[in-house]
Amino acid sequence: MVLLLILVAFGPLDHDEGQYVGAVAMMRYGLPYRDFAYLQTPLQPLLFAPLAWGAKGWLFPALRVVNAVLATGAVACVWLAARRAGASDRGAAIAALALSSSHMLLFAGSVARNDALPLLLMTAGLAVLIGVVRGDTGRWSALLAGIMLAGAASAKISYGLPAAAVGLFALLHWRSLGVARVALLALGGGIGALPTIWMAAQAWDAAWFGIIDYSIKAPVEWRTLNGQAFMLDWPLSLVRMVRYLAQGCGLIALIALLSIAGRRRRLVEVLLDMVIVAGMVAAWLPRPIYVQYLGPVLPALFIRFALLADAPFWRQGLGHGLIVLCVVAGLGETAMKVGGNIASGRSPMLAVMRDVWAIDRLLPADLNSRVSTTVSTERIVDAALPIDRRFVTGPFLLRTRNILSPHQARAFHLTTSATLVEDLDAQPPAAILAGGEGERERAASGGLDAPLEQWARRHGYRPVPLPSGRMRLYLPPR
Repeated sequence: MVLLLILVAFGPLDHDEGQYVGAVAMMRYGLPYRDFAYLQTPLQPLLFAPLAWGAKGWLFPALRVVNAVLATGAVACVWLAARRAGASDRGAAIAALALSSSHMLLFAGSVARNDALPLLLMTAGLAVLIGVVRGDTGRWSALLAGIMLAGAASAKISYGLPAAAVGLFALLHWRSLGVARVALLALGGGIGALPTIWMAAQAWDAAWFGIIDYSIKAPVEWRTLNGQAFMLDWPLSLVRMVRYLAQGCGLIALIALLSIAGRRRRLVEVLLDMVIVAGMVAAWLPRPIYVQYLGPVLPALFIRFALLADAPFWRQGLGHGLIVLCVVAGLGETAMKVGGNIASGRSPMLAVMRDVWAIDRLLPADLNSRVSTTVSTERIVDAALPIDRRFVTGPFLLRTRNILSPHQARAFHLTTSATLVEDLDAQPPAAILAGGEGERERAASGGLDAPLEQWARRHGYRPVPLPSGRMRLYLPPR
């Protein structure tokens, strides 16, 4: 927990954070899909909605801290699940250490994205379900397990495959589990899926786009436009998958599991193996592959590894050495990214808040009936001026070209590159924040901020540098 809080304060910003922080802030004004665009299943903004008011002015830091707490809870649940599955204290400790030192967990617990919540729900659901399978808990625990596992999918769609694998396991082994437990597990799954069903019913087309269409079409379009189609092919995807598994104990856990693939398995082991296979598929499907996509597979993989950790090999010097080496590998990238900031006393999160306080000093109170526009939502969400819902997803929809028609974009309350000028002309913002997305690519030669800055200059907005030295606030003509 202490390590994660250090990473919260000193870790670099991730441009994915803006869309999740922005979605929670927008809960003050409406619901996902119906009133603003959201590019995932909707449980996180619904569940975190109280923070939109309770942490107003500090929402970005608060969500980072909350994710650190959730990630710590996930580590505790993996330890509990391993013990319930039959692992020794030593094996359970290795599972918890493996998860806590993995690059995936360190990333999920240090940023304000949507990775920590589904990770906690999945690990807690597995801990409860393992007790049900072993007969250590009452049948009503199956209801709770179903709610948690389906709830993970309602927080992030990729967790739907492990949840489906649990459902298939229950159907295949209904005699061992009992009809009542299977029925309660299914009922819990339906309850856990209700947030997604409810929100989708409010605005079906926008929900389908945010949950399904965007993730299938947008990354392919963007990489192709930038001449990076090779990142979508399986050879590089396989290399990236192995790399991220090796940033921690994931790779050696997978190899250890494959080495005993032909052995007879207990019912709990069958459950974990099915979840691992489904999690690997869930991690493999998105393109390009990133480390956070390992969330659906690593918890079950480390719980299963805990059951092997008392084998003679893992008790000897070489086995110990491999585990230590993988723990160091998991910490390595995080240490390189954060070490310089710690040494210099520079906190990216505090730099964001200093810019926010400067923005509040620059904008007069009579502008509060209007909005601020940016594709770096996390950098302005805590300012007094409301954020522009058309840009709440950050840079991701602005970089699309042909995925949505202008009519669809406006129906979904969002702006794309094709509608930006007309949308801003129709509703000019009270201020424009730029500088966070200046990286130049083939499909965005001036960076994704450039269209906003060009519009601002044409309309007489004047740039004011902010304390971070990176960001510029464009104020309208006096």
